[in-house]
Amino acid sequence: MQHPEHKSDPSLPTRITSSLIGVMVLFAVIWEGRIFLFLALVFILVLGSLELRYMLRNKGIELNMAFLIGGGLVMLLFSLPQLHNAYPGVPWREIALGLVLIGAFSSELIVGANIQRFAYSLMAFLYLPWTLGFFLLLRHSPDGNVGLWILALPLITSFANDIGGYFVGRYLGKRKLAPTISPGKTVEGSIGGIATSLLLLFLFTTIVRSAYPESPFALFRPVELFVVNLVLSFAAQLGDLTESMLKRYCGVKDSGYFLPGHGGLLDRLDSHLFTVPLTYYLLTIFI
Repeated sequence: MQHPEHKSDPSLPTRITSSLIGVMVLFAVIWEGRIFLFLALVFILVLGSLELRYMLRNKGIELNMAFLIGGGLVMLLFSLPQLHNAYPGVPWREIALGLVLIGAFSSELIVGANIQRFAYSLMAFLYLPWTLGFFLLLRHSPDGNVGLWILALPLITSFANDIGGYFVGRYLGKRKLAPTISPGKTVEGSIGGIATSLLLLFLFTTIVRSAYPESPFALFRPVELFVVNLVLSFAAQLGDLTESMLKRYCGVKDSGYFLPGHGGLLDRLDSHLFTVPLTYYLLTIFI
């Protein structure tokens, strides 16, 4: 999704190498789906929270890290599928959110009632810890076998949008998509990402449908798949633009330096933080 005149990208080999390593690690984590996935989400919670603190400090804004990380751990624990399976019908995540908010309010009253810190910490909490719990829920919806492929659905959508948008935008992009937020992104790149995502999702769902004929994938006819892809693609691009908006506001190029050639961890997760919760809600409402 870059400017069309910038054809060469010296960082591309590094980006591809780190992407391949990242995909292999991600595959191993979601395949195991339990302790490895939980530990990976805890790692993402901690590092992502530190990246948010790094960005917002450039604007003189401090975050309540105890609220963000401690409350995030509570949210992850209350998102464990074992808890939801043992006590179905209990709104565990809503209970966790209520407990965390009460604790955060109480903490601010004790340490000085910094409204700006609380407001930005709450925004950061809803942006990162609250969304991470959906990875656990989706991985085991409706069970541990099919859930692996269900979780792969939004991940594939995000990756396809990123890859298709990058290459189509780089070589064909002309019209700016959001020039005040992310000048490098183009309308052509956005369309290329959606088209790439649709193609990969069609192949993916066709394969999974044949392997699991009783799974939710069996409900995806071409029209429904097109609609689902369109909704998730918009969510992926909205997540990307949201993080771009945050970085521009904070005056930073990347959220951090975790991934060579890619920037910070949040730079790679931004679209997933929107597509994974949305997929969970779509399954909850329509299936």
